[in-house]
Amino acid sequence: MEFRLHYALQVFVDIVWCGVQIAFFEVMFMYTPAFGGLSKSEAYVFLGTLFIVDSLNMTLIASNFWHFPRHVNTGELDFFLLKPVSPLFLSYFRFVNTASIVNVTVSIIIFCIGISMHDQSIHSMQWIGWIFGIICGSIVLFSFEAIVGSMSFYFVNASGVQSIFYALYQIAMRPDGIYSGFFRRLFITIFPLSLIASVPASMLYSDARVEDFIMMIGVSTLCVVGAAMFFSRALKQYNGASG
Repeated sequence: MEFRLHYALQVFVDIVWCGVQIAFFEVMFMYTPAFGGLSKSEAYVFLGTLFIVDSLNMTLIASNFWHFPRHVNTGELDFFLLKPVSPLFLSYFRFVNTASIVNVTVSIIIFCIGISMHDQSIHSMQWIGWIFGIICGSIVLFSFEAIVGSMSFYFVNASGVQSIFYALYQIAMRPDGIYSGFFRRLFITIFPLSLIASVPASMLYSDARVEDFIMMIGVSTLCVVGAAMFFSRALKQYNGASG
């Protein structure tokens, strides 16, 4: 019963989180016809995209991300290093959170609601751009988590750094249209949190340009390569269970 209740609470918390995000936008649209340059239907497409990327991350990576500092502090990471596989891959993809699979379904439903509200036709290239954006956004989110998790090799307790990351993640939960000038470019390229949901969602309500594909490929590639290099360098600070 304890296990079942914990599982049910995990599902409930994820659904409540989605509800809070939706409620925020609903309140905004009570006072304005557009928010961050998005209509209500486009906002639901954005939210559905955000929820899909986040739920996939919660299912495959997030649980491993939150437990990683404990593996470092207790020396459990030793067992990962003995396996004939990349320690970065094994550290972040070892466990699957089945409770978040329900959240994936809820995210898809919300996304479909946004698409049904959208009154413009969406051509095949836009759908390809959206799927491609989902993949690149997931890579960017994983890269940030890998970098933040690697801080565990330098700090006795990295939970505070993880909390800072979650605070910064709030930037990805808002459409990039609310930012302008330097900050908008910053959150798309140098600190590409907008690439997690805003850019993929924009593929469905604006033209999918070749430049967008090149940008997504370039930024996501730099992020994952940089994360792998940072993890490898930080791993040299690890002394194992005996250290």
